[in-house]
Amino acid sequence: MTAKTDEYINEVGLVATSDPKVERPVYRKRGFGGTATPQQMDNAIAASLRYVRLEKRLSRAELSLLLGSMEQVYGRYERALTKLHATQVLHLCEILEVFPDDLLFDAAPHLWGSSEEEARERRRVMKLVQKLSPETLKTVGTLLDSISALQNLDT
Repeated sequence: MTAKTDEYINEVGLVATSDPKVERPVYRKRGFGGTATPQQMDNAIAASLRYVRLEKRLSRAELSLLLGSMEQVYGRYERALTKLHATQVLHLCEILEVFPDDLLFDAAPHLWGSSEEEARERRRVMKLVQKLSPETLKTVGTLLDSISALQNLDT
């Protein structure tokens, strides 16, 4: 590692961990309950995917048809046996009419805040903003711009 890399690791708060599929150390942020394994993260995404599918009242067969896939292949996503690529997550979001964070939040809530409470509140507010009409969204954006300027936050 270089001094610059070490500085970045410390600045961002990364910790060395392992991934059974990678020989070298993998650096990640520590979550609220420690550093989740890749399998734990895959399981959380799979559970979110299943939850959203059921919420939309779609069977695995119906959703796999919309994906241009086979039910057995799609089933492996929900059982976390096959990893989803970013493009597949986006495709699922299009079909299920959800935002990517609907599928990803439970896998890494620490990316939304420095405490569980902050992360859940940020997620709650984001969900409210996602439901706003375009006119109201513009007004809220202006309000947030003003608050940000008052707090000297970067946009």
